[in-house]
Amino acid sequence: MRTRAEGGFTLVELVVALVLLGAMMSLLYSGITFALRSWDAGDANGRRTADRRIGENFLRRELTETFPLRWKNPMALRFAFEGGDHVLRFVSSRPAGIAQGGLALVAIDVEDDPEHPGTSNLVMRRVLADPDAADFTALDPVKPSILVEDVKSAEFAYFGAENDFAEPRWFARWPYPARMPEVVRVHMEAADGTRLPDVVVKLMLGEEAGCLETSLQRGCRPRRT
Repeated sequence: MRTRAEGGFTLVELVVALVLLGAMMSLLYSGITFALRSWDAGDANGRRTADRRIGENFLRRELTETFPLRWKNPMALRFAFEGGDHVLRFVSSRPAGIAQGGLALVAIDVEDDPEHPGTSNLVMRRVLADPDAADFTALDPVKPSILVEDVKSAEFAYFGAENDFAEPRWFARWPYPARMPEVVRVHMEAADGTRLPDVVVKLMLGEEAGCLETSLQRGCRPRRT
């Protein structure tokens, strides 16, 4: 008497099915891993962009409130403004701290990050302005705060003129200590070589804002001790 063969899979069929299943799982895992890495990269790039914009906006606001302070020097008129090609020092009308009033000495440049060797950042130093100060040496011991991370270099430029009769133009370094520039431009380059958008700021306070007036005459003169 003939019996009916039992249904099922052969060993070869099981092996082939397992191989196909393993290949599908591998492809699925690779796709998920790629998607997660892309998500993390996009999120990190978004955070860097947001942090960079915050730093640039803070820098723009700080430069906008540049105050034309005159150093105490009875012999010569000299503004508290040092515009170099890679470093900028000025006086801000914003206080140095929440609990502090008055003006603040400010320095901005690019410095190496001591916690991350091989990287550099655009940093800022701020300290309360001393009424008797004659230079920016008070900024030297101040710990810097990071404005923009991963900045390879920063170049400053200044637009202005020697006097009211000269034609204003751009300077890589500000050459007139008895004058204030009209516009400051900051050009930054990221660590990967990408050129960041220039920060161009018009100084809102004119030179007259830092004047001292006498009871007999309205005009600017050097401050005396």
